[in-house]
Amino acid sequence: MQHRRQTYRRIVSLTPSITETLFALGLGDRVIGVTDTCDYPVEASAKPHVTSWFDPDPERIRALGPDLILGLESVHQRLKPVLEQTVPGVEVILTMPTSVNEALEAIRTFGKLFHATDEAERLLAGLRQRLERVDAAVGRLPWTERLTVSRVLEWKGEELLVAGPHSFQYDVILRAGGRTVTSGISEAYPRVSMSRFLEWDPDVVFFCGYDRRFIPRLKEHPRWKQFKAVATNRVFMFDCNLTCRTGPRIVDMVELLYHTLYADGS
Repeated sequence: MQHRRQTYRRIVSLTPSITETLFALGLGDRVIGVTDTCDYPVEASAKPHVTSWFDPDPERIRALGPDLILGLESVHQRLKPVLEQTVPGVEVILTMPTSVNEALEAIRTFGKLFHATDEAERLLAGLRQRLERVDAAVGRLPWTERLTVSRVLEWKGEELLVAGPHSFQYDVILRAGGRTVTSGISEAYPRVSMSRFLEWDPDVVFFCGYDRRFIPRLKEHPRWKQFKAVATNRVFMFDCNLTCRTGPRIVDMVELLYHTLYADGS
């Protein structure tokens, strides 16, 4: 990550993951703008909003006078030239973690960027210790006893959007001891037909973002009734704030998924 300045004092974060990381590093006082979905920690919600993380308002950002804007390559690359032209003297830095390890490495990178290396290393030490405990527990599981798992981001009629290789959510499944059903697919988030998904027939399916009535409705749907995960009550709904973010709480998601998959495990 190359950068021009020695010190950044006025930061706009365009994604909740980065906002969480900045606050975890003790840099919340430098954050002057966030998105509508930056809700953790609670203090982040009180910062001025620049509208949604997917479609931030360049003029609103300009009015805040930032010296640095942080975002995601996959979402904000198209906006980078606009932001650089609209906001005088600003630097725009984009990241794109695609695995648990890359998410942790981003913490180290931000620590160096903001001269907070000690804070970053302390945070990382605790996160890695927790991951090592999960790794050890997963290592004790025979391969044949590991469940196949799929993360479904969207269901529309006969089509599903699922987490594939090159996505951090795919890696979270692996780190939690799951076996994925999308190996060999080149896309990070492929769209697949219900028929193909039924061929995979994962042991576990999990969603986020739907209301509490969603899973009962899904279990009554004729197509979903054919799935092993429905028959064995292994369809789960998680908080999007955990499933969809690559900040420090990605470790929380690994732990949660591991314990969900293997509740009787040590």
